[in-house]
Amino acid sequence: MPSIWVEALGRNFEQALDMLAAAVRDCHADLWETPMWPEPAPDAGQQFLGEDWQPITDAEKRAAVTKVWVERRSTPWSVAWHALEVFDYDLNGEFGPWSPPPPFAGHPHWRDVANLPAAWPQSEVLRYADYCRSQIRTVLEEMTDEKAARPLPQAHRYRGQPHAWLITDIMRHTTEHGAQIRQFITGAGVVPAL
Repeated sequence: MPSIWVEALGRNFEQALDMLAAAVRDCHADLWETPMWPEPAPDAGQQFLGEDWQPITDAEKRAAVTKVWVERRSTPWSVAWHALEVFDYDLNGEFGPWSPPPPFAGHPHWRDVANLPAAWPQSEVLRYADYCRSQIRTVLEEMTDEKAARPLPQAHRYRGQPHAWLITDIMRHTTEHGAQIRQFITGAGVVPAL
């Protein structure tokens, strides 16, 4: 039987994912691809990669990708996708091979938010939320103090920190982005579904 702390974490993860999924479900189609806030253009030093993983160096193509990146970065579909991909990746912690589920596999948010031909549909984002829900259940069922204390590998952006620190921050990150989407759609007059 898991500890009361692990059980409490599980309940809070469920609530964070429920909040994000409800905001995604309630988002009207006309808001799904609408920026929630003005996104500044990235500085000239930001590198964009093409689907071939090579830097985009052609000035005209880079300008086009930058324009799409600015238009999509703060949309509900992009923010929800980002939240779920970070959830999934950070849960893994670089302790083993990682790939998001189809159709997201092979399309990292940081690279492809400006490269995809169209926004992910809400149904796919909701399936990703369900996938993350099953992943957190599995991780928490197998959680021990030793596993929680493992330092993140060098390949992870938070290398050296205990995995537990990152796992508990996933809730905050997911809740933050769910709240942003909820605030945006509520401001547009969307009433939450019951």
